[in-house]
Amino acid sequence: MEDWISDVEEVKLLEDVKKKMEDGVVEAPVWLPDGWIMEVRRGDDGALYRYFISPVSGAKFTMKSEVLDYLFSEMDEHYIEANYSVADSMLFKSHEWLPKGWLVEIRVGGENMNKMYKFYVSAAMGVRLFSKEDVLLYVKEGKISSCDTNGQCDTKSRDNILAEVEFNPSELPHGWVKELEYRKTLERTRKDQYYTDPVSHYAFRTLKSALHYVQTGKLTKRSFVQRTSVDELYSFEKSADLHESLRKRVMKNVMTNTTQASPSIPRRLKIGENINLNEQ
Repeated sequence: MEDWISDVEEVKLLEDVKKKMEDGVVEAPVWLPDGWIMEVRRGDDGALYRYFISPVSGAKFTMKSEVLDYLFSEMDEHYIEANYSVADSMLFKSHEWLPKGWLVEIRVGGENMNKMYKFYVSAAMGVRLFSKEDVLLYVKEGKISSCDTNGQCDTKSRDNILAEVEFNPSELPHGWVKELEYRKTLERTRKDQYYTDPVSHYAFRTLKSALHYVQTGKLTKRSFVQRTSVDELYSFEKSADLHESLRKRVMKNVMTNTTQASPSIPRRLKIGENINLNEQ
């Protein structure tokens, strides 16, 4: 729901804006920085609402105090720096071609479960592919290529998924990464999500806390810098040796599963088997 500006001074200003709208003239207040945009909209209830928008980040505010807090946080400068960071990021450079809405899926595999494999997934289309060429072929011609890993990585089960990575998640500035980590316990598979800033490399556990940082520059209590960056983890093509930080997670899973009657071993995919992204 949009915020109603109820302060007496604000109401007077909006009444003035309303009159100017009727006259076809709307001017921004003198305190608004050069380049910033003021939008005035009429709500469904007939009331007028105004918004102040940063020309750099697109951040939107309804109050003068919010704009001033944002300016003092220097987040526009941070946003510009983020664009430079993305330009230098091997992870982003190698995935600029990935269509919007597609995710990068990381799975563990290999004879000794010591390899990690990268797939490209469109959950909306129910498609999983193994290379850039396969994705572009699908987008252009609708052809689905098999995920041929020579039986080294199972894609029929979700038991061996390590992470799902989304570039430029909605509502956040360009360059942010959303990472969904999978961790198996005795009772269930736990999913931990993180939103990572490309400049400071701080990770946030919720979209709300990430947006709070974007708008104010203030860190939340649970924000932290990951020991191993997403660039370091996922900048590989098709397959690579399992990263040490992920190896520890897999080892813990294996040790935990030894208390059960038999360990869970991913099934090998037979070429031509159908993909079921919803299998639990």
